Amino acid sequence: MGEIEHKILPKIKKSFFEKIEELGISRTFFKLIDRSNFEEYTDANPAFCIYFGQQSTTSFLDETLVESLVKDATLLLPVIDKNLSEFNNLVPSKLQNYNGLSLLGLEVDVAVEQIVNNALEAFNLLKSKRRVFVSYKRSDSSGVAIQLYEYLEQHNFDVFLDTHSIRKSEPFQDELWQRMIDSDVVILLSTENYLESEWTQQELTNANLCSIGLVQVVWPEFTVVQGAQLSEVLKLEVSDFISNEFRNVTGKLKENCLMKIVQFTEALRARTLASRQDKLISTFMQYAEKFQVTATLSSHKFIELEKNGEKSIVVPALGIPKALNCEESQTLIKAIYQDQLNQIFILYDEIHIRDIWLRHLNWLNEHLPVKTKEIGKVSEWLAN
Repeated sequence: MGEIEHKILPKIKKSFFEKIEELGISRTFFKLIDRSNFEEYTDANPAFCIYFGQQSTTSFLDETLVESLVKDATLLLPVIDKNLSEFNNLVPSKLQNYNGLSLLGLEVDVAVEQIVNNALEAFNLLKSKRRVFVSYKRSDSSGVAIQLYEYLEQHNFDVFLDTHSIRKSEPFQDELWQRMIDSDVVILLSTENYLESEWTQQELTNANLCSIGLVQVVWPEFTVVQGAQLSEVLKLEVSDFISNEFRNVTGKLKENCLMKIVQFTEALRARTLASRQDKLISTFMQYAEKFQVTATLSSHKFIELEKNGEKSIVVPALGIPKALNCEESQTLIKAIYQDQLNQIFILYDEIHIRDIWLRHLNWLNEHLPVKTKEIGKVSEWLAN
């Protein structure tokens, strides 16, 4: 909506559908709507609106249409070309209390990545919590690790850093592994002594085991860590460090390099989601075939299951399921299947999830219509 001839819009559309294809979802599941075909919009389906702001002396473009979207509680992202201090002058009054995005000073690719990921989050195709785990050798790169923690937090990531993110009363290693498997991406600071630590070796192993994407940030004069399955590599130059101090444990990166890491991390999130979903789905489908249970993968990436005369839907989840996941899954699936179901299940990988969370999920199963299923217990479930 708004200035729909904006020069960035074609790149947003292209990137969005590329990400959709990476996730294995048909383009036909989505419809692009603007003022020319707004009559096709319905609040019965999930929707996400990008509003491109513009200077106006009278009324704003699509103001009436925006009012109906706000009334329907549609997720909206206002985007402007100027400083955010000008925000209220560039968008309709109904959008002035929304959190908008300024393109001023942003590289085009970074802006496109942010907008597209916002859209994917709105459709529950990316987790709205943008969780990142920083894996590093304290004696090599503490300065950059802390700098990254602060910079990523400023860019709305939920960052795990071992020295900052675990409360004193929590079991350290259990909480660390749980936070890793609930992350979208691991940022690995590849330094001289990274693989000399038992803990960093385990972090690399567990990231691969859980199909979590790795952004490898490689120090000058050192090589890429081998064995990373889903990985993007950013090789640093000596000039990327403030005062060229890359051998100093307290050394820090220049801001343009930090922004590159943010961009790499954003770009890898959707690929990680696709990889983790595919792993859950393929494991489930193998069990279903083994026990001769009818299971069909739908175009929405749900598994349609027929077992003991009942039709159910199995939704693969990433990380740790929560009560909100159950509610959102039930709402979306009922809209698609129109109550022609007996049960909805959320499928998750229980590796490294703490017992306290597993007990909580079992408690939710007793109180919510949507049930969770551990992939490790699927064979037992399908066999009965």
